[in-house]
Amino acid sequence: MRALKQRLLVCLLVLGVCLCGEHLLYGVPPTIGVVTGESALKTSEAWSSLVNFVDEEFGIPLRYRVFDGHRPLLKALKERWIDLALLDAAWFAREQGWIRPILRTVIGGETEYRVLLIVQRNSLFYRTSDLREFELFLKQPHEEMAGFYAPLAYLGHLMQRGSIRYLETFESILKGVAYGKGDEVGAVPEYIWNQNRGSHTLEYLRILEVLPPVPTPLLVMLSSEDETKYHDVRNTLSRLHTLEKGRQVLQEISLSGFTASELGKDTRRSLSEVVRQVDVSYGPPK
Repeated sequence: MRALKQRLLVCLLVLGVCLCGEHLLYGVPPTIGVVTGESALKTSEAWSSLVNFVDEEFGIPLRYRVFDGHRPLLKALKERWIDLALLDAAWFAREQGWIRPILRTVIGGETEYRVLLIVQRNSLFYRTSDLREFELFLKQPHEEMAGFYAPLAYLGHLMQRGSIRYLETFESILKGVAYGKGDEVGAVPEYIWNQNRGSHTLEYLRILEVLPPVPTPLLVMLSSEDETKYHDVRNTLSRLHTLEKGRQVLQEISLSGFTASELGKDTRRSLSEVVRQVDVSYGPPK
């Protein structure tokens, strides 16, 4: 009788372990880590709308967690406090040895965007070679975007003639150049320029240079993880843009969609080289 009870206890323990493992794999919603935008509150509200919609429409429960930078985001992913991370392409290029993308983001219908160098309409700068004693406006925090690396790598040695100033928003860059002294150069993504078409500010600006494209942010996971765990999440997020409400919640997080398209080797290589050049000249982000 005692032996029977012991065998029954062992069976119950094994069953408990199996159920616990199944709960961890399927019962706990995956957590997506994101970096805060210009407002932590707005970022949280936007992602709350997205995960609520995904749960209501598709029955896929998700969680999200907002971080104040890419370093704590990556630390949380490495230590498995989160399952997925929405990561800027520059940081993916730097950390791609231990992470892999499961989705690319779409902004303005594209998975790449170009950075524009803009100047005041009456500026004496007509080519990048004209740049003398200029001030380059970049969005803060500068280490969070591939768009920070593109202009620095492109301008290269010309930066010894200029200085860098970090502004809080892209809007402040547009206005800072438009209403500045005339020696300012702003770096803004092309989609920001397009969003402001018809505005009074753009009447005082012109495009000095269109830089090579950089990838939009990527949704990444640990390379050591089984990708099939996130099959439903991947399929669901890539369908959001097909629904009117889905497009609305995507717009709140400044995206127009997710796509499963691959990040090409040439794109990875060129982005890695851009990041390397800037890190050598200016040091890696703090």
